[in-house]
Amino acid sequence: MAKRWHPDKNPNCSSCQETFSRIAVAYETLSDESKRAAYDEAGGTASSELTSPKSVPLNKGNFDELVTFSNDVWIVQVFRPDNPHCASFHPFWENQIQKYQHLVRFGRIDVTDDQAKWLPLKVRVLPTVLKFGRHLGAVEIFPVTQMHETPQALTKFVLTSFPNIGLPLSSDRNALASWLSRSTRRHKVLFAIPGKSEEERYKSHLVPRKLAAQWSEVFEVRSAETELLHGLPLPAQVKAALPSKASGQQAAALLFAARGTQEPKAVAAFSWPTGEEEMVLELMRFTEMVGVSLSVQSAELLCRSLAMRRVYCLVLLDSPTAALARAARDLQESRTMYQGEVAQIRESGGEVAEDEDNFVIPILRLLRHSSGLEPSVASCFAPKFPQVERALAGSSAFLMDLDTHRLAPLRLSLSSFKGLYPQIAYEDSLNWVDALEIRSLPDCSEGMRQRFVRQLSQSSFTELAWQLMFALFLVEVIAKALASGSVLWWLGASGMVFATLSRSPPFLRLLMSYVPEFFLTPQLLEG
Repeated sequence: MAKRWHPDKNPNCSSCQETFSRIAVAYETLSDESKRAAYDEAGGTASSELTSPKSVPLNKGNFDELVTFSNDVWIVQVFRPDNPHCASFHPFWENQIQKYQHLVRFGRIDVTDDQAKWLPLKVRVLPTVLKFGRHLGAVEIFPVTQMHETPQALTKFVLTSFPNIGLPLSSDRNALASWLSRSTRRHKVLFAIPGKSEEERYKSHLVPRKLAAQWSEVFEVRSAETELLHGLPLPAQVKAALPSKASGQQAAALLFAARGTQEPKAVAAFSWPTGEEEMVLELMRFTEMVGVSLSVQSAELLCRSLAMRRVYCLVLLDSPTAALARAARDLQESRTMYQGEVAQIRESGGEVAEDEDNFVIPILRLLRHSSGLEPSVASCFAPKFPQVERALAGSSAFLMDLDTHRLAPLRLSLSSFKGLYPQIAYEDSLNWVDALEIRSLPDCSEGMRQRFVRQLSQSSFTELAWQLMFALFLVEVIAKALASGSVLWWLGASGMVFATLSRSPPFLRLLMSYVPEFFLTPQLLEG
């Protein structure tokens, strides 16, 4: 596993370096008897020094890639090793990592040489603990006044990372039926989890709540006890695929269409308890039926490698829905055929290298032109996209290795996607190009004010002159409406303001959030 994530094999890959460091620390601890004994005695902390092997070192160079554009919740400590308050806080910090590293990411910023002025707020005291999460909005600060209440206050700070997203439908059959039958803006995924004691149920539903926050732009994720599903009017073949009511060793993931229905479109059972990675893999497989558009946010979600598997994304440029569905079917066939080949090789006594086996290929489409509310290069912020177009040289599809910032143009017909899995495994005819920066992809998190300021700064003198003239005319119309009180003047002023705002994609996305969900229900891909 260390070989797969070695920095020499994955140059310019911050996440690979992070994974390799964690593996190296774990190996060093397990291979040294004294360190392993100290680890066990400390309840999972490597030592009593002010080091934190399981915290990610953050700095100005890697902060945006790892934190700003991440779909994870990050708990970040700003500290200085020689600070006595940081030293007294350190045991509490390590304890939280040991308990909750499966739910949130932990990072640290050492301000010995770097004052971290690039952070979105000014750090005044040490240590300072910050919480970053795209669904949380503004950065949250752990109150300094509660430092004396640790670890209880710090635990609460960590566990409130997902306040109202993906709350479990643990024992309310009516609530579950109501959720399944109503129309939503995104397709629904339900995790059916065995229910035991109250404490076990609480812990079991924390990971689905984390996934609900991370995947909120693709799926609406909820969880419920397995027994609850057997009481729903599900088709017989679906109930047969579900774990039994009494089973405490099986869980399931079910995909439901956004337009209300109690009949799932896909069901996958897996052993329980399981790691988060298995649940993420099921979500990745479900995306093949959804048709996800590529953006910074969806790339971080679908194209970052997992702990045990590398991820390569297949991206189709301006692909219509029918072509995307056909490519997804070809990709499924390629995966099935390749897995069969691997099984035959192993049955005959042959060996398959780890790197040739443990990888997955999600499929996405990249829209260059605006298409409704879908992320696109035209409607979102993608200043580095031209370098991707130059690297593609006219190709309509490419493979993306987000971890190493590489892409490989695919100058092949759609039918050739059936051979994509062995092509990647054996590195056959793939021309990788280092031309993929995170700013190459559409970033749709830009607000109206940020977009206005950016466009203003990029405008030519002539464009600025026209914009100034229009602004003066609009001010005059509004002043006339105020002075006269005429309904016609007010209608004219309102129409001009609305016409101006309607050219802003962030405004349209905000406006659509008030449209009833029934009118914005997406469709699953056919086949």
